[in-house]
This record gives sequence, C-alpha cells and structure tokens, in this order.
Amino acid sequence: MAQDHYAVLGVDAKASADEIKRAYRRLALATHPDRHPDDPEAEERFRGISIAYTVLSDPAKRARYDTTRHLPEAFTGGQEMNVQTAKDLLSAVFGDVLGRQRRQRKRGRDIRYTLTVDFAEAILGTEKEIRFEALGPCSTCGGSGEKAGGRGPQTCSLCSGRGEIKGEGFFAPWTACGRCRGMGLIHQDPCDRCRGRGARRESRAFRVRIPPGTEPGAERIVREQGEPGYFGGGPGNLRVTINLRDDPWLRRDGDDIHVDLWLSLSEAARGGKIPVPTVSGEVMVEIPPGVSTGAKLRLRGKGVPQEKGRPGDQIVSVILETPRLDALGGSGAARAEFEELLAKLDEFSATHPGLVPRRSAQRDDG
Repeated sequence: MAQDHYAVLGVDAKASADEIKRAYRRLALATHPDRHPDDPEAEERFRGISIAYTVLSDPAKRARYDTTRHLPEAFTGGQEMNVQTAKDLLSAVFGDVLGRQRRQRKRGRDIRYTLTVDFAEAILGTEKEIRFEALGPCSTCGGSGEKAGGRGPQTCSLCSGRGEIKGEGFFAPWTACGRCRGMGLIHQDPCDRCRGRGARRESRAFRVRIPPGTEPGAERIVREQGEPGYFGGGPGNLRVTINLRDDPWLRRDGDDIHVDLWLSLSEAARGGKIPVPTVSGEVMVEIPPGVSTGAKLRLRGKGVPQEKGRPGDQIVSVILETPRLDALGGSGAARAEFEELLAKLDEFSATHPGLVPRRSAQRDDG
C-alpha cells in the first residue's frame, strides 16, 4: 500500500501550505541521512518524507492526491525519487539548512602515475625514480596565488562566498559559480606568473620504494606530493600504481613461484644438475635420473619473501620436450640421420624393456 503523505509529515489533511512546509523542514532536518550515518533505514525515511512533500507542496498534485489517497495505489506525482533527489529538494527549497560547505579552501587533486617494474623487482623489492610533468607550487608566489605584499583574497560577490548559485525556479538546482570557479573567494592581486592558481606545470621527480612481494595493481602513496590546493588548501597525494612485466619463465601463485623446466630425453634419462631460473638468478638443481613429465620439485625459500615468517617456495614442474622432425625440414641428410637414431633407440628399447617399463607392459598387454 502506498504511504499516507499526510501521516508521514504528521499533519492534518486540511493543513495549510505553511504548515506542510514547516512539518517537512522539521522532519527532513531530523531524519537527514548525513545525521544518521549508522542507521540503514535513515535514507528510506528521508526519501518517504521528501516524496510526501513533493506531492503536498504542489497544489495540483495535492488535489489529485486527495481524490485518490484512499485507493489501493495512491498517486504520488509520478516523480522518481531517490535519496539524492530528496537531498536536492531540501537544498532547493530551504537553502543551506545543513551548512552547505563553502569551498574557500580546496584540497589539491591527487596525481596518478603507473610504474612498470620487472617481475623479479616486484618479488624482491626495489626502489625506482620516477619523473613526470605535473602541477607544482608556483615558485614566484610560493603557492599562495597572490603577489608579494598584495591584498588578500576577498569573498566572491556573485555567490556571496557560497561557491554555488541557485537557478531560477522552485526546483532549480545549485550550480558552481562561474566567477570564482566554485571556490567562494577571488584574488584581488593575483600572482602574475601563475595567474592566481598558486601552481605551475613543471618537471617533478620522486623515488618510490617497492616493497618485497608487491603484487600487480598495488598502490604506493606519497603523501602531500600531489597538486597544490586552492586558497591554502592542502596538497593532494601522489598515487603510484604498480604494473608488472611478465617474466618469460616464472609466474606467481600466492607466496609460491612456479616454473616449467623443459628437459630433453637424454637429460631426463641421465638426471644430474640442471640450471633453473629463479627471481634471484639461475640455480643448479639436482634432477633425479629417469624423471617423468609432471614431476614437481620444491625449492625451499625461493618464493616470495615475507616481512615476517618464512618465505614461499619455488615449484619446478618437469616437462619432457619431444624433438620435432619438421624442424629439420621434409628431407635431407640431417633428418635422415635423426630418424636413423630414433629407429636405433626403438630397437634398443624393444630388447631392453626395463628402460621403458610402462610402455613395454602396455604394448605387451595389447
């Protein structure tokens, strides 16, 4: 069932326009969501109050509502109402009832920079210098935006320091003041070099520390090194997003690092020490004789470092690489020679089934 707008506002059905307005103002201020940030139902109450006022404050809508209010679906004026439009309605009708914030001091914008590092650098940690062009404090006025010895800023006469101007009409929205750019203040004697902005574009450089174990997409924040603020507002921050270059062999899975180790048939059969890539360079790993594809070897402590506790491991997955005859061409002496070697290997394996026991057992069963 639709809400009873009179009941929501707590007024009689014969209430005057002024009584409805006073009731709405009192309830809207008391139930505004900004005053009840921990109440999940505050927004819905505020929305209901705003819907009721939208209907009852308009004579035509109120008349239509009065004729349909006892029907199953009462007429609400056909206006889509959400929390934001309810807040806009409150401001449009009553102005700065909750203390509309003046923008005389505005914090500077954050600067965003993407830093790409190698896979190993992100795992082991590093420090990089970054350089770029961005707004920095004006060297002439020191960031104040005013001439040396000049008069201080004054309140904007167009918006009376509010930073916003309300359009004409009962429900007209508030828009940023074009004269002061929404700041509420205007420089009387602006700096000639930066024209009152307090900032100029310049080359800037910073050293950014990448801690061990940094993951792609991580953000490093350099406090107060963003763009300067306005009229004494604090500077923004420098936000550096870390991007990683893929490693041709290594990949990360949590705190472990994985690598596929490709072996030739002879290497897999003989075993021995084989070089394996890690984030800190190649290490020699003992491969057991007769190792098969899919075997996994664990290198303790060769994974992602930890600030506290034991580092991750590196997992080595063995894969036998099958020779490709097409690499030798369709014919020729090299291919003929290699095919002869393969034939001898097959012949030798057939007379010594213990070399490839699973293959021999499967063929014998067939």
